[in-house]
Amino acid sequence: MNHPNLHFQADHLQSFIYLPNSPTQSKTILWRNGWYTEREEIILTNRILRDDPAKGLTALKEPATWKDIKNAWSDKSMWGLYFIGLIAYIPASPVQGYLTLTLNRLGFSRFESNMLTIPSAALQIVTMLALAFSSEFFNERTLHCIIGEFWIMPLLAALLGLPNGGREWGRFSLITLISGYPYFHPIVSAWISENTFDVKKRAITAATYNVIVQFGSAISSQIYRKYDSPYYKQGNTVLISICALSLVTFVVQRLWLGILNKRKDAVWDTMSQEERVAYQEDKAAREIDGNKRLDFRFAL
Repeated sequence: MNHPNLHFQADHLQSFIYLPNSPTQSKTILWRNGWYTEREEIILTNRILRDDPAKGLTALKEPATWKDIKNAWSDKSMWGLYFIGLIAYIPASPVQGYLTLTLNRLGFSRFESNMLTIPSAALQIVTMLALAFSSEFFNERTLHCIIGEFWIMPLLAALLGLPNGGREWGRFSLITLISGYPYFHPIVSAWISENTFDVKKRAITAATYNVIVQFGSAISSQIYRKYDSPYYKQGNTVLISICALSLVTFVVQRLWLGILNKRKDAVWDTMSQEERVAYQEDKAAREIDGNKRLDFRFAL
């Protein structure tokens, strides 16, 4: 029997038995009395709904329909973010994926190559967390993602400009800095979640985005070619071009969301206070309109 597969199935079974459906449905076979007291359940429910009121519009086990999928895929405010998911992570991916192979070809042993990947991993942890905290603190998405691309582009240009042969430690330093760039995938994922408004669209768009990111990963694996090794001059030229395209896409996406917000502001400003109150109290329309509502603003 396939032991890894058996362990995988066992984890699924354990999760099914152990994890609760919701804060108010935490009684399971293992937890007869539930995880929380009644007061704790009230506090949790209030905090969840206060953080995201749209979660109260969808039942816990309400399935997504084809109409929901079509609605999510036809939302033009998400198209730029999908394209970002396709191209934004390509510039650093080949450098990261070929890091140990490149180091081996530069004369380092297998053990040395493995050890030399630690600085880039540690650097990326620090830069990713710093970028995420800064994005949350300033409540800004686009410019923080652009920082990641601006980090990569000059380093790729420097790597491209290095003469062939020698300068192993200089080449290693550039590769390490590129591999340790501020990874902004968590910011884009949160950006999509924030801009979808309702729970079902959020689930569909997040899944769509992650699938598109995997397509981008497949594309990135084809950029470095055998005939271009070990310095990948042609590949790095392609990466710089994709990096520039990604920067333009981020700017266009920010401008597009800004235009959508201004259109909503123009209509909202013409409404009287009574019309605004009536509009916000219409819960049925709130669920149907989602992020197209006039009182919803896209995060930039």
